[in-house]
Amino acid sequence: MANKVAFALVFSLMIVVSFRSAVGSTDVTFDQGMHNFQKSTSAAAEHVSHAASDAAEKAKDTSKSWTDWVKDKFD
Repeated sequence: MANKVAFALVFSLMIVVSFRSAVGSTDVTFDQGMHNFQKSTSAAAEHVSHAASDAAEKAKDTSKSWTDWVKDKFD
């Protein structure tokens, strides 16, 4: 009976240690992970913002050139 209890305690300890190493044992690790996530999402959002701005400028330039062409054809 004592062997079963000892085995259960050792097995439980191994599971807890494994879980802590997989998840992270301190809040610093979690905070650091969240900070890295925030930096990467901010960089991605900035990239998307620049891409959208460039696309809008290109569309404006293209539509302006088409309207000028049509205007010249009717003048």
